[in-house]
Amino acid sequence: MSPNQVFPSDSGPLNPIAARVLEDPRLTYDVSADSIVIATKHELLVRRSVREATSRLHEALSGIATNYGSLASIGSPRAARGGASAIDDTGPFSDVEVWRIDKEKADLGMNSIDQARRLRVLAEDQKVPTGHGPALVLPAVSPNHVGILSPAAGGCPAGPPHPAPPPPPPPHQPYIEPLGDRLRARVTVLDSGYIHTEPPHTELDQRVTLVDGLRLDTSTTPASWVPDKPDGVDTDGDGQLDGIAGHGTFIAGLIAHICPRARLTVVGLRNQEVEIEALDPAEQSGLYETEAAIAHAMLLHSDTDVIQCGFAFPTLDDYPSLPFAAAMQVLTGPDAPRKGVALVAPAGNEESASPYWPGALPDVIGVASTDRRGNARARFSNWGSWCDCCARGADVYSTYVYWTGPIDGEPSTDIEHFVGWARWDGTSFAAPKVSAAIACLLTASEEETLPVQAWELLVSGATGVHVTPLTDTFLTPFPGVTLPHLHLG
Repeated sequence: MSPNQVFPSDSGPLNPIAARVLEDPRLTYDVSADSIVIATKHELLVRRSVREATSRLHEALSGIATNYGSLASIGSPRAARGGASAIDDTGPFSDVEVWRIDKEKADLGMNSIDQARRLRVLAEDQKVPTGHGPALVLPAVSPNHVGILSPAAGGCPAGPPHPAPPPPPPPHQPYIEPLGDRLRARVTVLDSGYIHTEPPHTELDQRVTLVDGLRLDTSTTPASWVPDKPDGVDTDGDGQLDGIAGHGTFIAGLIAHICPRARLTVVGLRNQEVEIEALDPAEQSGLYETEAAIAHAMLLHSDTDVIQCGFAFPTLDDYPSLPFAAAMQVLTGPDAPRKGVALVAPAGNEESASPYWPGALPDVIGVASTDRRGNARARFSNWGSWCDCCARGADVYSTYVYWTGPIDGEPSTDIEHFVGWARWDGTSFAAPKVSAAIACLLTASEEETLPVQAWELLVSGATGVHVTPLTDTFLTPFPGVTLPHLHLG
């Protein structure tokens, strides 16, 4: 069954970032009623244990593709970070292999979506236990899905940022307090990176440690992990503010504001974004990031209390993401060497009821968005029983960049003036509020509390945060889903 690449006539125009991503010759995609599944065209993710136990699957794979190794063994994460790797090359992450469709087969039109569907029937799906929820039903083969921050007309974030004035000067309470020497919670942000502005966000800069992300490169043999580009305001030099520039800076400021005792590590998975106007199609890899790379970063930087993941993506036929399922086994599974890390992710902004990953995993806290008033689902927000809670993600205020000029995707005659602050819409900005609230509980507790325990207290209403049920009755095809609404401002 070939990918469906016909958009419904009433779906509206694509976000400009998404439109360029879908034109990339290295990607393929499949359109459903309420989502666009995007994947690398020639990379397959394969569960090694199933392949080794199923001769038909092994023979079929070997006839069309080459095994580049497992996500735990490719390249040298230890050398890339200059220290010990957090990834066990004998653990669950080593069970996810990367196979690349051979060039002669690719030249004949083979793609990962077609081949994943064809190969799946050669091996049975398997149930894998989770740490805090029902077992996952995993396929033997999956395409390597792509996460971008704008996969549909609404996009993520749900529209461009809007300029906002800076907060009032002293004697008013500062938006971000100096960190000081008080007890700290550690929050790791997997997002676009962090931009040091001029003039600086001094208090925030002191809290943030910026780390380069790594993207998976299978275009050469052997495959390797290549550093991502740093975030910037106009990386393609077209005179327009990049459509998603400063996304990580905005989120870092939001977390630091809500949790004054949080120290932040921001991992720049910059491959999700720009170069939007690149003339060379090979340079458009800067528009997206793969699920393999995002999950890899999560494990490399798992020595933390809370992981705030900025990505939400649909998968082929709604199967769970193989890399994230394996990563969560490492962190929260029955035999996890480290327990208690809280992973928080947005639900996505495509007005969809379909599961988006990693937020839909049982051990991940998936956060949907309410509207500005907090009394209904935000128009853009995904929503479903696979989400764990909701918080306001509309008209959120936080730190941003300095820029005067047009914004990518907006009319070039529309000149915006940013002075380091903005308001923005998206589930990407609801989720960090939950991450920050968990961190606050950790710093406030006199007893040792695991992050997952802090989350359970938070959502139960046992803390000072007000929690009420909120039901959406309009989102199809599954209206009527009720989620806990965390009133976090």
